[in-house]
Amino acid sequence: MGSVPPPGERSPDAPPEIAIAGRSNAGKSSLLNVIGRQHNLARVSKTPGRTQRLHFFRERQKGFVLVDLPGFGFARVSRETKRQLSLEVEAYLDARPTLRGLVLLLDVRRDPQTEERMLADFATARRVELLCVATKIDKLGRAERLRRLRALDAAGFGSWLTFSAVSGEGRDAVVQAIERLAGSRISAGPGS
Repeated sequence: MGSVPPPGERSPDAPPEIAIAGRSNAGKSSLLNVIGRQHNLARVSKTPGRTQRLHFFRERQKGFVLVDLPGFGFARVSRETKRQLSLEVEAYLDARPTLRGLVLLLDVRRDPQTEERMLADFATARRVELLCVATKIDKLGRAERLRRLRALDAAGFGSWLTFSAVSGEGRDAVVQAIERLAGSRISAGPGS
């Protein structure tokens, strides 16, 4: 649909949106390419921090929108650019009535940090479902994989789906989870 600065509020009747967030090197663009079955759907770069706008991708058959958010953490950009990107992401997340889910990507070899916890807290506060995806699972052997997944499960985010852009492992499970998020509406409580 395009790469744009964060748009303003959308009508609640607009298609549901699923935001994809994570560190600059978590593999957001690679995930989009694999789940979209297009090699160049999202630009993949070896330099962290290349995504500096919100990128909107419409899923035509199911009618929802995936939003690739700029990464955080390892981006090789100026401090001012990082600050501006952070403000834009916060503005998007705060003002979207159509936001149904937040897909949090994390390299399976890393532990969640402050930024991941803040995103999880945001999801809880906004009553937006959180889907945690451990990427780059192909880089670990079986024993290390089990050890890292136990550590991630113990971090308090819930369970993690595994994903590899190299092997395609986990693609179908991630797609099904995203489709479920796009179709879900979390009730804000009685009277909502």
